[in-house]
Amino acid sequence: MSSAAAPPHAVATRIVAVGPAAFSLPARLQSARQAGPVSAEVPQLAALSLSAQRGALPCSAFASAAMAVAAGFGAGIHARRRREATRATPALVRRAAAVTKEKRELTERQKQFWEMLEEDIENEIVPEFGRESLARIYDFVKYCKYEKDIPELPEFQEIDPEYFPGLRAQPWWDPADCGDWIQKVEAGLPYVQGELADLLEDNEESMISDSVQNKVMGAGWSGFRLQRLGDWLPKNCEQFPQTVQLLKEAEAPLAMRGVIVARQVPGSGVAPHSDGRNIFLTAHFGLSVPEDCSITVGGKTRDWIEDGTIVLDTSFVHSTENKSDEDRFVLIVDFWHPDLTVPEREALEYIYDFRTKFEQGKIKYSPKMPSDFFKTLEMYSAWGGAYTEEKNAKVENRTPDGIGGFTF
Repeated sequence: MSSAAAPPHAVATRIVAVGPAAFSLPARLQSARQAGPVSAEVPQLAALSLSAQRGALPCSAFASAAMAVAAGFGAGIHARRRREATRATPALVRRAAAVTKEKRELTERQKQFWEMLEEDIENEIVPEFGRESLARIYDFVKYCKYEKDIPELPEFQEIDPEYFPGLRAQPWWDPADCGDWIQKVEAGLPYVQGELADLLEDNEESMISDSVQNKVMGAGWSGFRLQRLGDWLPKNCEQFPQTVQLLKEAEAPLAMRGVIVARQVPGSGVAPHSDGRNIFLTAHFGLSVPEDCSITVGGKTRDWIEDGTIVLDTSFVHSTENKSDEDRFVLIVDFWHPDLTVPEREALEYIYDFRTKFEQGKIKYSPKMPSDFFKTLEMYSAWGGAYTEEKNAKVENRTPDGIGGFTF
């Protein structure tokens, strides 16, 4: 499918055969393709959208203009659609480092990682931002290296060991407190819905084949990744060019984890779990949301909002369920916690990029040079140091426990 294929509103109902049964596009996505990427309640939006589709109006200009037009009625629509439940969730046992008394040690490979990274922080990050602006980064490193105990956490929050101090901790966030980029993305959601409808027709199987299946997510969840670990995935982005453009032009403060179009099939759910980091929040933009679909975060349950947004902190235990007879689709965007400063975001991006390259073998361990000349000479001599066969064997013996507590 080329990016120039039928616009979101131009294609009628589509049926795609999948295995022994037939998959039909949800009515919500069908109407997005037939009625156009705007609401009939606002004629001005229809004119703006038509200009955008003809190329006369850039995506960013459409998003800004659409926000201005929609301001008078959007809040009322979203208020009617928002249905917050008060159902209680079963008590869960929290895992917190504060209650883990046993002393944990870094593996040899983890020590190598942190030795190289901390040297790079001193040489690359500190000169640019100054040591004072990075005080919480140094604390974050200490938590990751098990040098500091994680303090007592709020109920349902689980972080171990990637704890960043001084950040507000709450399971649910008001999207208005997370930046105006969210409103810009909301205004462009019809483009995302149209590209999703194309994918479901042309290559529906990719929604499953691109996903990582495990016991927590369950067989009913699948995701089509557009970005992972800070890198856009070119092949997948070809299927969602307008979505990628929308996120870039909205200047979404994307965190290192990713951007995913996620699907939850009927009668399935994601098991309670925590993602174990508090440095980013997660926005769920509703693309196609049937009734009886909900997500529980920190013991509080809410419904997704079609054409709207919910924001959650996935370091709190969360789970989902789809009790309907239709698929649920959302656009998931991880973004940096609003309480992080610009220097801290830059430092975290550097840290996680370094970790990814280290894991991929793109960065090789090289021991720090001793300041003493004779110690340096001994290190490189044939009778001792880092380059004997024994040492090399230890370096190449990769363990599955991550990098200083980093999880993958």
